[in-house]
Amino acid sequence: MPTENRASGNHRDTENKEHLNNGSDTPERSPDSGGSDNREYGNLRRHPLELKIPPVVVFGFFAAVMWTIAVYFPVFAVDIPFHLTITVFLFVVGIATGLYSIYLFLRIRTTVHAHKPSDSRTLLTTGPYKHTRNPMYLSLSIVLIAWAIFLSDLLALMLMPAFYGYMTRFQIIPEERELAEKFGEEYRDYAERTPRWL
Repeated sequence: MPTENRASGNHRDTENKEHLNNGSDTPERSPDSGGSDNREYGNLRRHPLELKIPPVVVFGFFAAVMWTIAVYFPVFAVDIPFHLTITVFLFVVGIATGLYSIYLFLRIRTTVHAHKPSDSRTLLTTGPYKHTRNPMYLSLSIVLIAWAIFLSDLLALMLMPAFYGYMTRFQIIPEERELAEKFGEEYRDYAERTPRWL
């Protein structure tokens, strides 16, 4: 009968809609498929300078440029009150943070090699790594700020954004890309709750 045919047709349409709503035709993404880190880094082209220059060398370069500016181009030299006290305090904080961060890496026997983050055995999320994803690089920046304050030159201090920019683009982001590929969802969760710098 026509009524029965229409009823059976409506029943089949309902089943097809339920089938589609259940997502049986949509492929599921595994937790470690790298979807979120691909979205974050996929549009960023790899650069020949990535992971090439050791962070300590970058630090030394900026420190030398700051000294050159303060000595030969002291246009923005200023008198900073208690600059020696501030310098010593920041220097101690920076060195202590860096050494403690390295100690934690050595204690769990994972690599501290800045050029091979993929060799990391364990994702460290305790100690200073609970508050910043890059305490070693943060410690270098703190010492560099202390050096600029010691030189008492505003132009030298204004070089800090360039240091942060270089380290972020050519050292930190490439490291994050490799760590996300290796540790998957574990690293992505860590990156979501912990700031890159501070």
